[in-house]
Amino acid sequence: MTDCQPANISYSLRENEGVETDACILSYDEILNDVTTSAEAIPDPESESDYEYDYSNDAMAGMDDYIASELDYQTNYIKKELERIADYYELSKRKKRKDELIEDIVIYEKDPVNVEKVYQRKKMWRYIEEIKKDKYLRQFLILD
Repeated sequence: MTDCQPANISYSLRENEGVETDACILSYDEILNDVTTSAEAIPDPESESDYEYDYSNDAMAGMDDYIASELDYQTNYIKKELERIADYYELSKRKKRKDELIEDIVIYEKDPVNVEKVYQRKKMWRYIEEIKKDKYLRQFLILD
């Protein structure tokens, strides 16, 4: 870069003089009072009598996710597709009804140990869907 080239960005700063904004100006004492009041409103986690964490909300959120997954598999997948998923996860599918298969799959997928395998399966299933949509490549994909 040479010193002869003009700058790409230019700016200027002007202070507004004569404009009174008394409503926005707070004194130090007012700010300190607000901070103190806010700090007192925060519960102390070390004091068990003042603060107890409600674990039921976490359990309910997990249950909602579990039920949503079950409902998704129940409405959007046929048993043959669920058997493919079970095969991918190496789950037993012998003599299981659709709802039992769904339960096993959802339990497997919600286990944190299996996160990587679940992510890999979902990614591969998306790839299969993309290949099915391609006019040329779909002739080479035989799953049924």
